[in-house]
Amino acid sequence: MEIPVRDQIVSRLRELGLSTHEALAYAVLLTHSRITAGTLCKETGIPDSKIYYALDGLSKKGLLIVQQGNPNVYRPIPPKEAIANLKQQLTYRLNEQIKEADVLTDLLAPIYDSAEKPEELELAYIIQGQKNIVNRMKVLIKTSKREITVFIPYPEVLREIETLLKEAKEKRGVKLNIAVTNKVCESADLSDLGEVKLLCCALGMLISDMKTLLTLTSWTNEAAVMTQDQNLMRVCRDYYDNPKCCTLIEQNTHKK
Repeated sequence: MEIPVRDQIVSRLRELGLSTHEALAYAVLLTHSRITAGTLCKETGIPDSKIYYALDGLSKKGLLIVQQGNPNVYRPIPPKEAIANLKQQLTYRLNEQIKEADVLTDLLAPIYDSAEKPEELELAYIIQGQKNIVNRMKVLIKTSKREITVFIPYPEVLREIETLLKEAKEKRGVKLNIAVTNKVCESADLSDLGEVKLLCCALGMLISDMKTLLTLTSWTNEAAVMTQDQNLMRVCRDYYDNPKCCTLIEQNTHKK
């Protein structure tokens, strides 16, 4: 057998789970109908101390037959049958590993599920329909734990979320950062909501705990965008803190 061919066979057999010595011994075995361990050592270069480990491994894998004698003689199993034996062992091993993987899944899943994780969103999740927009705003308000920043451009938006904002403030101690347009300010009593600022433009937005941002792009066309982009949230939060954009309203100017 030419060395390049032998090396290729050895490489392929190793990919099927044989050790280097096992693969080399089997490749040389194929060129003999029967051979002793001593002769195999000479033809493969495998040391005496290693050859019997290789032959024992080949026997267990179903790639050779041992004829007892003095010395023992070794015969290769024909390739078609030998590879079939390897495939059977590989299938068995794979099935066992799959079972172990299933056990590991059952072990790891409770650990992962118990960890607190923010809701994952795409960069821009579009919400359409006034009802859907309002429902999402309500969910964000109900799940807020620390702070809500909200820009309310229209009186009808305030009517939908006013009660939930009051509950978040009074029952859960959530800090409210509220800014409204002149139209909202003139149509409602905002005193129960605490400090309120006046928006310089009709911008609609809600930030929940600096984790989720909902921007009301068009109430008339019933469209909003939700995201967890931290850069956008910081820009919106800075807009609220900018006195040129949002100015504090005196509570006695609120009207019903």
